[in-house]
Amino acid sequence: MRTRPRGRGPLVIAGMLLVGVLAGCATPAESADPSPTRTGPPPASQESPHSSASATPTADAGAVARAQTWLDSASVPEGAVRVEAGDVPAFHSHQAWPCTPVATLTGYWRIPDADAVDTVNWMAANPTPGLTIPFMPHYPAGNTGEMNVGELPTPDSQEGIVFSVMRIDDGSVVIRAQVAALAADATCADPGPGARWGAPGQG
Repeated sequence: MRTRPRGRGPLVIAGMLLVGVLAGCATPAESADPSPTRTGPPPASQESPHSSASATPTADAGAVARAQTWLDSASVPEGAVRVEAGDVPAFHSHQAWPCTPVATLTGYWRIPDADAVDTVNWMAANPTPGLTIPFMPHYPAGNTGEMNVGELPTPDSQEGIVFSVMRIDDGSVVIRAQVAALAADATCADPGPGARWGAPGQG
């Protein structure tokens, strides 16, 4: 009858325990996520590129409807064809409206083989229905740069239409209408001590 050697059992167990300990040291222990998901708003440096510091006040439905009416009924010379912004060269001027909330729209027309000054004079003599010309433009004959005509509900209004007119290289005249209609609760920015806002389209 064979006899099993004694004393090896504890050594084997000890060796197995040692291997387990070493294996545990080589395996990274699980830990909490070092970068937990943020539940609050992101810090300023991580704001979305599409966000803005302050939202623009929204004009009421009445202002939106009035702006659309003015644009749809804009008085332009015979032969003017409505076009898109991309169909005409860029204008260099821009009308800033100092009061908000305000509804704004923009429209464009092209008149083939026309004179820019004649176009401005015709528009000054034929304002859009419901609007007036508080400041009559006077441009020298032959001028081809940008020229403006302001048409307003009343002489002291900060709303209405500012038409810009210029002749382009192909001999056409292009017209841009910048339309603004104030909301019922609109307020105007302070122009500064002793100053007042000029009529739109005077520039």
